Amino acid sequence: MPYVDAPKTEITVGEKNPRILIVAADLESEIVSELVKGTIDGLTKSGVLRKNIFVETTDRAERIPALTRDILVESISSNTKSGIYAFPGKEYGYDAVVAVGIFVEEDVPSGFDELSMEAYNAVLDVTLETQVPVVMGILTCYDYEQGLERAGIGRKTKGMNHGYFWATAALSEIRVREMYCHGKSDVSIFEKVRPDTQQMVENAKEYAICCAQWNMEVNSEIVLLLAELLVSSGKATYNTIHVYSASGSFELPGLANYLGAVSPSGGSHKKFEAVFCIGSLIQGGTKHFKFIGDSVELAFKRIKSVKVVSGVLVVSSMNEAKHLAGIEVDGRPGKNIAYELVKELD
Repeated sequence: MPYVDAPKTEITVGEKNPRILIVAADLESEIVSELVKGTIDGLTKSGVLRKNIFVETTDRAERIPALTRDILVESISSNTKSGIYAFPGKEYGYDAVVAVGIFVEEDVPSGFDELSMEAYNAVLDVTLETQVPVVMGILTCYDYEQGLERAGIGRKTKGMNHGYFWATAALSEIRVREMYCHGKSDVSIFEKVRPDTQQMVENAKEYAICCAQWNMEVNSEIVLLLAELLVSSGKATYNTIHVYSASGSFELPGLANYLGAVSPSGGSHKKFEAVFCIGSLIQGGTKHFKFIGDSVELAFKRIKSVKVVSGVLVVSSMNEAKHLAGIEVDGRPGKNIAYELVKELD
């Protein structure tokens, strides 16, 4: 059940081979070891050279963000940049990071929530500070068995190794930045609704919509109506709306921050009036979906380079998410949040 909403994304590496950093806590743990193996396997099967995958370790999961920051800072002076996408300031020696670790509630019952929240916030801090996407692979589990399941080695339910998801997420975050730096965006979502001819709108503004790939049944409905409202209100045309895919809701702040920081640099980059972030966090196998939502919202507020409008749903069920995307559920009409998001521009 926790895997049915996973994006069916396959990414093949292009001519420039990315450099991926994996920062893992406690490789002696069978769970972490399997997750790292899954991440490496997912990366190499997509074309990343094994020599371009670097694994660094620490003894505890809560130390991963600080170690990641230190390694990235040290890489600035190296001559190992891939040049796949532009950095707005200092250029780092890695194109993406996967943080791999685990917190088990039965091991730290009194401080479990605090440790988890601090980890979410700290990982997002590193992404915002460096502009290097850091994929969150620090699991928060009720018990050891749940961790085994997420590593694909469960005793009751085998599960699927989440390392493969994280490998795809890392490559997805690299690809969307590369597309952006080449003046491209993913507007295929508008193909069925976009008119053949574009109406000229005086003073039309440029807008970005960052959409998480998880739960696209919900997210796409919000994106489509949002674009329609921007156009019908005269704020934009379909030519001035640019869609960028984030791997998940947790990655939205980093992508929004990147678009704001890089866009004023000239060339093919756009200066956006606002960046809308659309995603959905639905209660499932993790206790902390609301904590993740809180961390994402806090990160949005720290972004100063561009106006960010959050459309990230934090809900207890798929039906609730569908309702907020305007989808009728059991005869109950939905109410799409896109109407409220557009109002935030006024």
